[in-house]
Amino acid sequence: MRRTAVIVFLGLSSLSVSAQSLNLSGYLKDMQGLYYLETPVNLNGRNLDLTTYNLVHHRLNLDWQPNKALHFVAGMRNRLMSGPLLKDVSQYPAMFERDNGWMDLSWNLATKAGWFLNTTFDRLYVDYTWGAFQMKLGRQRINWGVSLVWNPNDLFNAFSFTDFDYEERPGSDALLFTWYTTGSSSLDLVAQTDSNRSLTLAGRYAFNWHNWDMQLIAGKMADDAVVGGGFSGALGSVSIRGEGTVFMAINQTSSTAVSATLSADKNLENNLFLHTAYLFNSLGGSGMGGLSMLNPTYQLSAKRLSMGKHELFAQASYPLNPILNISGACLFNPEDGSAYVSPNLSISLHDNLELLLTAQCLLGEPGSEYGFLGNTWAGFARLKWSY
Repeated sequence: MRRTAVIVFLGLSSLSVSAQSLNLSGYLKDMQGLYYLETPVNLNGRNLDLTTYNLVHHRLNLDWQPNKALHFVAGMRNRLMSGPLLKDVSQYPAMFERDNGWMDLSWNLATKAGWFLNTTFDRLYVDYTWGAFQMKLGRQRINWGVSLVWNPNDLFNAFSFTDFDYEERPGSDALLFTWYTTGSSSLDLVAQTDSNRSLTLAGRYAFNWHNWDMQLIAGKMADDAVVGGGFSGALGSVSIRGEGTVFMAINQTSSTAVSATLSADKNLENNLFLHTAYLFNSLGGSGMGGLSMLNPTYQLSAKRLSMGKHELFAQASYPLNPILNISGACLFNPEDGSAYVSPNLSISLHDNLELLLTAQCLLGEPGSEYGFLGNTWAGFARLKWSY
């Protein structure tokens, strides 16, 4: 399967087609990261409190449209990671190579002491449209989420807000069929599977009601029957978004759960952006484990978007001028008092060149959701060139 994917991708890249039908884009990023653990942890026989790494991240997107009805889309990530962190956490190369999709499209091209090179396809699908109908087959992003932080309606591509270096978000191996019933409504039907051959079958009906975008979803995800819905609209100048899903256990291997979120955001006249949100996760609770920056494969699902039962979020962003933008975000678990805090400074060096300076602070008592390993401090400097 891996070899087939590479052959298809390279074959499409080498085809002689007009500039109007082939689009290539991507970026090259270099990021230096540093972690400091206030309470050292024992890894591989030594107490780890300070470590660093460097990540070179190249992305290539290909979109080939031989005619109006047919699209071929492919997207690949090439990541070269090096530094002391790889000696401190020897499991990193294997974590990066793991692919949770039905197609195994991630592999390490080279692994040596202190560095490794990984290639991953997170998009590889064909898109065909005829009249009011559209079909997509392959690895694709199916985003049913409405809110900007947590997405209980996103049965296929749950992601973590803390993963700031992956703008595209993960994809799913699925068949998506869409019928655009009117100019403001549509019906989606999806069949998706993963590396465990777990099948998700779901449908969504999206429509507009009195200037509010609404959606209803139903189906089966793994061992649960699911039903839910979402909405987005405005109350005056404030944007309101909400979504929720009920997961009803089909057998004894699962448990019934409710996941729901509500958020509000507003752009002030001085371009200050404010955003707040709340998440309820019925499966959450104290002592459920927590977030660790040393684990790059922290897995989420629409059923469990947090470790805590209640989560609060606040964010602010302000452009100081056309070149500088400052922002900050906070996730807070009111039950155990732990928090994730992330200040950011973005600097536009050129039209296609950006410098990002950011920090991630996991604060709380050991064993709490965000302070799982005790207070942890991280800093990142990332240079990004887009083409």
